[in-house]
Amino acid sequence: MPDHRNARYENAVSYLYSLQKHGIKLGLANITHISNLLGSPQTAYKTVHVAGTNGKGSTCAMLQAILMAKGYKTGLFTSPHMVRFTERIKINGEEILPETVVDLTEEINHAIKGVDGLSPTFFEFVTAMAFLYFRKQNVDWAVFETGMGGRFDASNIIMPEASVITNINMDHMEFLGNTIEEIAGEKAGIIKKGTPVVTTSQTPGVLDILRQKAREMNARLEIFGIDFDARPTSDCLTGTTFTYSGGSEVDDMKIPFTGGHQVENAACAVRTAEVLFNGMNVIKSALMGVKWPGRSELVKYAGMDVLLDGAHNPAAAVALSETLRSLYLRQSFSEVILILGAMSDKDTAGMLRALMPSAGTLILSAPSYERAERPGKLLAMAETFSTKNNTLCTAPSIAEAIKMAEKLYKKGGLVVITGSFYTVGEAKEAMGEPALLKKLAEFK
Repeated sequence: MPDHRNARYENAVSYLYSLQKHGIKLGLANITHISNLLGSPQTAYKTVHVAGTNGKGSTCAMLQAILMAKGYKTGLFTSPHMVRFTERIKINGEEILPETVVDLTEEINHAIKGVDGLSPTFFEFVTAMAFLYFRKQNVDWAVFETGMGGRFDASNIIMPEASVITNINMDHMEFLGNTIEEIAGEKAGIIKKGTPVVTTSQTPGVLDILRQKAREMNARLEIFGIDFDARPTSDCLTGTTFTYSGGSEVDDMKIPFTGGHQVENAACAVRTAEVLFNGMNVIKSALMGVKWPGRSELVKYAGMDVLLDGAHNPAAAVALSETLRSLYLRQSFSEVILILGAMSDKDTAGMLRALMPSAGTLILSAPSYERAERPGKLLAMAETFSTKNNTLCTAPSIAEAIKMAEKLYKKGGLVVITGSFYTVGEAKEAMGEPALLKKLAEFK
């Protein structure tokens, strides 16, 4: 007899995959219509909304950990995924089941079928899936990360209890604007009337935009370095210890991430929790247990020390390079073999310029996505920044790049894999992590 469960699975995956042809359409009309057809599931629980250029995912993971430590059943919606589609939608850290993806795909498709003019993008559909799943599972809270921008992001129909805006920098200019102030205006679109908003340190121009939007919305704005602060006190390979000051002052807080930028993200998560709940109960212990793959993630593979970091724009590459020089190369490792694979619509030259001073050998490669920059083009760019300390080579795939690194690796070395979350995802798969619905990824 035919396996109908397998047929349903294949049909659901094929349908989701087909939605990617719609690309990216910024706007709230589709998601509002879909939500209304589903009975506005996003109103059934409390939410926190997180936007920004870099640091969104880590901040979301820390907020989820804090909410869980307070005893709340907590949903988490993030993007893109690295290895498994199911990474995007979690409750209390557990990924949505593949069969539940199938059920929800069929339910949403049935609800919207035949509605004139309703052609959702992949991201709109998956956002609706998260809305519905969290209601069905009776979560208390859900943390939503914007996919891109904020004002017209599909997640922006939620009415959060608090908004968070992490570091804003140049990225997605073709959709969000050609100046950092224009991009900040799009990110500030998540600020809702009367809802507190917490932000990391920003450039003066960006802060002006955020302050103006907060005034318009009568929203309380909490700014890192002004209304709350954090000071790193020690940094090691297993994480960073810092002192936090806000509503209260707490010493020896620790996160399992490296780099000063992650301390700012942690401080934003802590301040958000203070604003929502008044007090530091369980926050300290919650942060110590945060897990967020692909962000300063140090692993062992084939006898090598490997650092996985999804830095995918120049600002993130600068942060990674500074951390490599100030921590990894200073404390524990003698040299870096850097594997880089990036998307062609990113500022790859800016990323290379930032990373090359920290690397001895660069292996330039490409994840298996149409938008990936070709290794040969990356090599030509790298040659313009190269010094006598750099050795440059190429590999046709991330898996081949890792094999090349194995041959070049010497004791005391560190292999760094970066440039895109897609690159990190393929590296994880090559190192043995099982993939699931991997190709279901919006064009980011």
